[in-house]
Amino acid sequence: MPRHVFANSNTLRATWPALAMSLALSLAMSATAPGAHAETSQAPSKEVAALLAQHYSGYAAGSNPKAIFAQTTHANWSNCSANGARCQSRDELVSLLSQGLHKLVPDLKWDILDTLVSGDTVIVRGQGSGTPVDTLFGAPARGKSFQIMSIDIHTLKDGKIVHTHHLEDWVSALAQLTEP
Repeated sequence: MPRHVFANSNTLRATWPALAMSLALSLAMSATAPGAHAETSQAPSKEVAALLAQHYSGYAAGSNPKAIFAQTTHANWSNCSANGARCQSRDELVSLLSQGLHKLVPDLKWDILDTLVSGDTVIVRGQGSGTPVDTLFGAPARGKSFQIMSIDIHTLKDGKIVHTHHLEDWVSALAQLTEP
């Protein structure tokens, strides 16, 4: 690909969310069982929107992720990085948040920016933000904040999340935290 395609990072930043949501929806739709037809995407129902709002509140510092995730996810929920090579259980994620990230970024929050639904698949474009009080990914705390995009693909069953694939742009967080 020619280098000039990415020369204007503002253009890339402006178009990335739409491209990411399109790609995520395409991937979700292509995961439909052979022979089955793909459903049209739609906005979430009030029930799904409430479930997601409650679930994402568990990522906020000061929350009780153990109690929140117990209400929003199945007991055997798997939370996998984008390629699926590393999955966490609910207890592992709760520990990571409670014992690590919430202490490191005490004002961490995660906002839902866009949501698409196709059958039992829900795609969320989110934004995480916060100000680390100690070293994060090798970047010393300097009072700087970050805002990053995330794409999450959730599978719902019986009104709860049973599986999640997630991708966060932590490279952007590192770049923001190390800017002069």
